[in-house]
Amino acid sequence: MKLYHKNPSVHNNFLGRPWKEFSRTVFISCRLEALITPQGWMPWKDDFALTTLYYGEFNNSGNGSNLSKRVQWSNRIPTEHVNVYSVTNFIQGDQWMLA
Repeated sequence: MKLYHKNPSVHNNFLGRPWKEFSRTVFISCRLEALITPQGWMPWKDDFALTTLYYGEFNNSGNGSNLSKRVQWSNRIPTEHVNVYSVTNFIQGDQWMLA
């Protein structure tokens, strides 16, 4: 963060970009610092995979979590769907994680 604050205009940090069709990336209850660009997400090339990806955010905090300037193809995960991305559902965490 020290380097970012020294010269913010040269540090463009994104949450992700689609490198394959049907890619999925979510950020849930994360602290996103100011170094995250307001757009949040970066396209790979032109509109590649933008119609098949799912990039979502839910309940994040910090200066980089403001959703008002996110790219139009990003998503706000609805509260009723957030558990789909839980460790138990998404990567069968209940089968390998210790309690």
